[in-house]
Amino acid sequence: MFIIQMLKLMTTPFTDNTIGVKLLDKSNTILEGNNNIITQEFANNSLYQMYITKGSFPHKIRYNKISDNDNTICWVKYTGSEEGLNVQYNNWGGSYVPTNNLCPTGAYIIEPIWDPGDNDNGSDAEAMFNSASNLAAQEDYTGAKAQYKQVVLQYPDTKFAQAALKELVNLEKYAGNDYTSLKAYYETEPAVQNNPELVKLADFLANRCNIKLANWPDAISWFENVIQNPESVEDSIFAIIDLGYTYWLMENGGMKSSSYTGALSQYKFTDYAAFESNRDYLLSLLPGDDLNLSESMKQKVNALDDGELLQNVPNPFGNSTKIFYKLDNDAVVTVNVFDYTGKQIKTYTEGEKSAGVYSVTFDASGLTPGMYFYSINVNGIRSDTKKMIIVLKLSIFFNKTALIYSGLFFLSNSIIRINYSFHNNIHLLISQIIINRQADNP
Repeated sequence: MFIIQMLKLMTTPFTDNTIGVKLLDKSNTILEGNNNIITQEFANNSLYQMYITKGSFPHKIRYNKISDNDNTICWVKYTGSEEGLNVQYNNWGGSYVPTNNLCPTGAYIIEPIWDPGDNDNGSDAEAMFNSASNLAAQEDYTGAKAQYKQVVLQYPDTKFAQAALKELVNLEKYAGNDYTSLKAYYETEPAVQNNPELVKLADFLANRCNIKLANWPDAISWFENVIQNPESVEDSIFAIIDLGYTYWLMENGGMKSSSYTGALSQYKFTDYAAFESNRDYLLSLLPGDDLNLSESMKQKVNALDDGELLQNVPNPFGNSTKIFYKLDNDAVVTVNVFDYTGKQIKTYTEGEKSAGVYSVTFDASGLTPGMYFYSINVNGIRSDTKKMIIVLKLSIFFNKTALIYSGLFFLSNSIIRINYSFHNNIHLLISQIIINRQADNP
């Protein structure tokens, strides 16, 4: 029986965290409340209400209240570059300014704004996608597969086409179990190949077929290419996670080929616990940008003691980072940077500073990736030291404790529906949920 991997959360609002919800690594997601009353709210999270990486924007996001009383920067942060992101039929609160609160600016379809009681009748693409999903739920897998392909054929420019491509790889086990043909579909279907966004997604999904087919050298080579030639740091991070898990599947998936090792053998772990630890560390690298603009950041800086350093922002980082410090009294200040051996590699002579909050920008150009330390001397006395991590050429170090996020993680190969209609009297308090492809073995 085909079971859509779906999580239905009827929750108290996603509020007062650092980030309300994170959608990562080509996840297949629906964020949909009840159209008659406000049941789902993303509000007053200090950094973002929603942080969504490239290829993960929900194909349905409506009937939500999204707001922040004291944050004027991005409420919804999307790291992709495509336009036409549909956020119609959401309620944005009284302080909403589209040019500030939705990033990137100009990428969103906003109107109409939702007031409880309004109803979105949806598009033809949505109706066809829903029909395919209903066929899958009724165990008509062949019919569902054909219908999902029709969504791609007729509506290639929609998020529903992207969602349909993702569904096909999950459905195939029950609709013929022919991943060779599915891979060929991803690689040759004209409706896919003529759409730049679908081409990128289909390339990723074709490699999922390699994993299903136990084509380990091809699958591993694909991930290594992304790691070595990424479009973004987040692409490399997700590829490193996927590469590590692919190695684990190769070792434990029933068709053992452990003699094969690709070019990046450092991501082949001896046990699953080591993989999980590295995965959690890598996820802790996201997000990092824009932190210095948030209200939370201002509060942290103001809370510093005299001569105390704030953790550099961003951290880890690739090119440059800001180091903040605070003085309660006039003082002569020097900020020093050291490598892991203790060798001093950079000095910032700030001179005499009056009481206040200051920052220096550290440029890491030419430095080897790894752990570094920075310290502040106030009137010739070292008053604080902290560590930072440089990520250059995508080398990853594993000695940092994984962050615990108070929002939600949604990784690829998962469908998550947050929808009021299943609540009734169920009340869930959730601090963190991680849903990823690890449950989906070939």
